[in-house]
Amino acid sequence: MSEGDEGNLGWRAALPADLQKHEALTNIKEVKDLGAAYVDIVGKSKNAIYIPGADAKDEDKAAFNQKINEVRGVPTKPEEYELPFDKKDANYNAEMDSAVRQMFHKVGVDKNQAQALLKEFGELDKKFGGANMEKIEQAAIEKVVAQQKADSDKVMADAATALKTEWADKYDVRVAGSQRFTDNMEKIVPGFKQSAIDSGFGNNPFLVKAFAYLNEAVSEGFFVGGTREGNEGGEGGFFSYPSMDKK
Repeated sequence: MSEGDEGNLGWRAALPADLQKHEALTNIKEVKDLGAAYVDIVGKSKNAIYIPGADAKDEDKAAFNQKINEVRGVPTKPEEYELPFDKKDANYNAEMDSAVRQMFHKVGVDKNQAQALLKEFGELDKKFGGANMEKIEQAAIEKVVAQQKADSDKVMADAATALKTEWADKYDVRVAGSQRFTDNMEKIVPGFKQSAIDSGFGNNPFLVKAFAYLNEAVSEGFFVGGTREGNEGGEGGFFSYPSMDKK
C-alpha cells in the first residue's frame, strides 16, 4: 500500500485493524472487486485438486486419489489401456490380457507406466524365464504402489503442517471460523456446504485460510444471519460494508 493510502482505507476501514492493511486486500480498491475475486476463486476451484487433511475421511482421500489419477493419465477403465497385445496373434491369451489390464488399473498405473512395465517384464522374462516372473512382477507393482502412497501422504501432511505452523495457537480458532463462514454461506446459498463437501474444496488449505479471514472480516457485525447487526429485517446482505450503502 502506498503512503498516500494510509488515511484512505475506503471499504477496508470497515475491517478489523489487523486486516485493514493485509497484503492480500490492499490491491482490492472496492467491495465489488473483492466479490469478483471471490467468484474467480470459486470458479477456479471447480477444476482444482484439493488436498484432504491428514484426518480426512477415506472417501475424501479416495476422491483425491481418483482426481490425481485422472491428471496422471490413469484410465477410468482397464479396457482403455493401450497395450501391445495383438489379438490376431496365434499366441494371444485373452485371459492374460484382461488380467494385466485389471492389475494395472487396480494399482493406479498410468498409460505410459503400463507400456514401460510390459517392456520390462518382457526383458526380465527373457533373462530369467517364466518361473520367476510372478514374483518379479509383484515386486515391481508393490514398489510403484508404495511410492504413489508415499507421495500422496506427503502432499497432504505438508499442506496441513504448513497451515498449522502459520497459524500457531490461532489454528483451532481460525479453522472454527472457517466453518462458521461456510455455515453462513449455507444460509445465503442453500446447498453451498454440501457442494463444498462433494467437490472436496472444503479441505483445500488455501480456501480454509481464505474463509477464516473472511469470517474475521465480517464478524464485527457485518454479517449476522444475512442482515447487518442492529438492522434486523433490513436489507443488509452478505458483504454489507458502508461503501455499499445506497446513496
